[in-house]
Amino acid sequence: MKPLFSTLFLCLLLSLAPVSRAQSQHFLLLDEETSEFLPEVNFHLFHQKKKVFEGISPEKEALTLPQIPFDSITFSKLNFETKGVSRDSLTDIIFLKKKVYELDEVVIGNLPEKITLGEQGRILPNSRGMYIQKQLLFGILLTNNNGSDLALEQVQWYVKKVVHTTRYRILFYKVVVNNSVPQRTFISPFQAIPVYISPIQTVVPKQKNKIITPIDYVMAQGEEVLVAFELVDYLDENQKVIQPPVEEQTLIKFQCSDETNFYTKFRDFESQKETEVLYNANVWINYDFAFQFFKKPSKSSIRTPAVNLIGRKL
Repeated sequence: MKPLFSTLFLCLLLSLAPVSRAQSQHFLLLDEETSEFLPEVNFHLFHQKKKVFEGISPEKEALTLPQIPFDSITFSKLNFETKGVSRDSLTDIIFLKKKVYELDEVVIGNLPEKITLGEQGRILPNSRGMYIQKQLLFGILLTNNNGSDLALEQVQWYVKKVVHTTRYRILFYKVVVNNSVPQRTFISPFQAIPVYISPIQTVVPKQKNKIITPIDYVMAQGEEVLVAFELVDYLDENQKVIQPPVEEQTLIKFQCSDETNFYTKFRDFESQKETEVLYNANVWINYDFAFQFFKKPSKSSIRTPAVNLIGRKL
């Protein structure tokens, strides 16, 4: 499988569920929320309620436990909850949960009454970007954690190129996130319910970089929506509907990301068939780097479409 926006990780399996590895005693320690590799985790081994060993996991490889009798183990790390596990319950992947979570909304500079949801990272001008499609192929999951309802007024996004006049809509979906396998968290488009569909909007070839699209939606306190774009059609100079080649279709730019809320379909490298569900792309990448290289990916590898929701508190 490969993500639609990247050619990395072509040979990785779609589902890599934890399995019992108590006999081999090699363990991968990951952030429960992002599936990022966690180095230098403290651990303590116990036997009959007495501590028999303590140590710290390696910086760039999996944890190998000493060959001594023990019946339980605890893991601890700064800003993470301590986790205790019996030896019989150990799996080869150990997830630790953060104590503190950052909000994904910030106040815009000189407009304290305005709130933006989503990240404002470094734009990646040389990355491929995401094509606006007629189907639900990707989206960004955003939550209103401001403590009050928000009147959303604009969607700010960055376009990579506009060769032909492009008509599109912006949609918000209520979705169900399936994290039964945390490193392969996904959203099924068949369970995505539209809660907002914008009027048809247009971008034209003279437009570039930042685009402001007006919207009108009240986002309730605590509400979570998947923000997506839907292609209506392309028009030529005579305002006739056309189907341009892929290289002339409209792209949304990527930005660097510190979050794990970008969902996209993946494509099988051999069959070229797309997955039916949208996977959490950055959780996928974080896990694969941890599983293969025992480290975090580079900053430019973790990316998300450059899209923000802007509004005001009610």
